[in-house]
Amino acid sequence: MPDAEPIVPNFHGNFEYGIDASKRVMVPAKWRPEDPNVLFTLILWPINVEQYVLVLPPNRWHAMLEKLKAQSLDDEVVAAIERVIGETSVQLTLDRAGRFCLPEFLTRPAGITDKVKFVPRLDKFEMWDPERRAAALASDKTLAASKKIGL
Repeated sequence: MPDAEPIVPNFHGNFEYGIDASKRVMVPAKWRPEDPNVLFTLILWPINVEQYVLVLPPNRWHAMLEKLKAQSLDDEVVAAIERVIGETSVQLTLDRAGRFCLPEFLTRPAGITDKVKFVPRLDKFEMWDPERRAAALASDKTLAASKKIGL
């Protein structure tokens, strides 16, 4: 029987933290897994827009991989997605202080410089430049209000 997946918390709340000179940013304490070895996947997202950094805990990363693996090996669109994700992502654990050390190839295109706005998406989260997130918030609220999902 395989080992159980590390338990990662659900993500809720409103957090903004500064980035230090070494490009480290604190992850909200409530969002840190109990197991310090949890490997998060950070991806520049959405593809081609590169508006923020999407952070996937292991279960969401594996779900994405399974969806891609279910596609045909001959599908050039899937191959392109795999290549782009492979080139615009990194897997990181939190350091002992609960921080990510953010690579420049993720922060620069996302406009993240000295602060990070953490945006929860329940079972995953995003890291945004605070000003860029503020500009996108009204649009998100309008879009969310327009969708009837039967909750």
